[in-house]
Amino acid sequence: MDVQEDGTIQISGMSSEKLKAAEEFVNNLVAGGGGGGGGGRGGKREPRPKYVGPMPEEGAILTGKITGIHQFGVFLEIMPGAEDGSTPALEGLCHVSELHIERVRNCEGFVGSMNTETLEVKFLGINAKGQ
Repeated sequence: MDVQEDGTIQISGMSSEKLKAAEEFVNNLVAGGGGGGGGGRGGKREPRPKYVGPMPEEGAILTGKITGIHQFGVFLEIMPGAEDGSTPALEGLCHVSELHIERVRNCEGFVGSMNTETLEVKFLGINAKGQ
């Protein structure tokens, strides 16, 4: 399959059955039916549930449970959600530049070497996107 810059799609192959299946697949994609659950920005998503508990004060020192470690920083659960799971916890990002006074080159390795499931963080607030 070859897609030209003007949007023209050329399909070639040895099996007429496979060509027909590929043509149906492309027609379905072009018609907006989608071919699967992949990425893109056109899909309809349900809105994410919002944290409804009390917001911490800006500048407060909190102990957060580590929920994810990435190259760019650490995600922490800083305020618990409902015990029954009906509302999510308040999560925040501790950027890699905020982990130590010296440069941290490998966030995963740095946090992993600490052998801890929690970090003390300072709550700086919520940004314009509500994050």
